[in-house]
Amino acid sequence: MFKIRKYLIFVGILVSLLIFVLLVTKKKPLEPKEDLLPVIKIEKPTIQNLQESIQINGYVEAKSMIPVVPFVSGTIMEYPVNAGDFVKKDTLLAKIDDEPFIQQMKQAEAAYFAAENSFKRVANLFKSGSTTQQNYDSVKAQRDASKAQYDLAKLQVDYTLVKAPVEGTVLMADGAVGSVASQTQPIAVLADLNNQVVRLSVPEKYYDLFSLEKENLIVSVTRPAEKNMYDDAVTSATIENIAPYIAAQSKTFQVVCHLDNPGERFRPGMYVKVLITYKNYVDVPVLPMKTKKMDGSLYIYHPESKTVEFIPPAEYATDNEYFIVPEKYKDTFFVVDGQNSLFDGQQVRIFDEVIGEY
Repeated sequence: MFKIRKYLIFVGILVSLLIFVLLVTKKKPLEPKEDLLPVIKIEKPTIQNLQESIQINGYVEAKSMIPVVPFVSGTIMEYPVNAGDFVKKDTLLAKIDDEPFIQQMKQAEAAYFAAENSFKRVANLFKSGSTTQQNYDSVKAQRDASKAQYDLAKLQVDYTLVKAPVEGTVLMADGAVGSVASQTQPIAVLADLNNQVVRLSVPEKYYDLFSLEKENLIVSVTRPAEKNMYDDAVTSATIENIAPYIAAQSKTFQVVCHLDNPGERFRPGMYVKVLITYKNYVDVPVLPMKTKKMDGSLYIYHPESKTVEFIPPAEYATDNEYFIVPEKYKDTFFVVDGQNSLFDGQQVRIFDEVIGEY
């Protein structure tokens, strides 16, 4: 029994010594090595103007496209126009064979002259009391009907000359000499290229903005050019009409924008990008969109402690390239590269400083 007690005392002493050694030799936590800290790039906001806007794609249209349809059918004898020609009002677009209509006119003319002579004779008899009122009225009606047929025949002869009803540019000219003109097929399609529009389908969420701020909206229309060939064609536009309803299926409403100065580089059917600015900010602190993380959060950098601070997501005015930061951050460094691998309060190194070490 004495030996066991002596053994336990010995073991207790050994354990106490072991604990003492561990406490004495315990190391302090390792400081993070400088070369293992994440490397970031930082920027301060710049002061500039920013326009809050939306961009919608669309296609140019002539405000009014006029199909010129002949009023009579027949073989085309002359067709002097081509697509792209500018024509003035009453310019000849096509001449239809008029011989059949001239013959009809002559027949109607002969019938009219005969009816006119009969009417004159009956009118003299009626004045002298030698014929009845009924006979007079019947002959007069025949004369008037013949006159109407004659006038119509002359009009059809005139219709063989198909003329431009308005001034404009020929968009389509599908006829040809020798082909048959029909009252169901246009001879040509005209449009005023100085009067062009873009019809936009705008998401429903912008309806109140467009309706209430119509007079303050600034519209710019850009036709992208081929790279290394020409500059983009740009013109301003005026909002002509905002639809008073929302399309149920697409959840959009239509906005018609009139091109102020289309010039020579805008044509119906061309693809364009329409930028609609609805708010202007002057001399505000902004940062590039790349500063934000995917969730919209940000990191700011504190030079004195070389740490970063997490800024939760918030709504910022933006033009899709830059966004406005609160005024209190105008002199603050923001992390613009490397922010996706950081956590709040983490120590970091600056990219420019790292490069300077080599």
